[in-house]
Amino acid sequence: MSKTIMWTETDAKGFESECLFNEDSRQYEVMVCASGRRLCRSESFPAQSDPMQGMSDDDRRQALTCAERLVTEIEHDLGDR
Repeated sequence: MSKTIMWTETDAKGFESECLFNEDSRQYEVMVCASGRRLCRSESFPAQSDPMQGMSDDDRRQALTCAERLVTEIEHDLGDR
């Protein structure tokens, strides 16, 4: 399975998020990872388009929403509010 990085971001608190396309023979998958100070979370969902065509607007929106939620979960687990 090959992976293509679509975007990465680090916020002011040092939390990192990245979005990757996983490609296998069956389908394309978007994987979103978020990490910060000892904790990491990830989630994936089926992509709506081939990564060679770029991310669809819906995939991008869903990935950004997912990244924000994962970072919020990490902040809460670390006791940050």
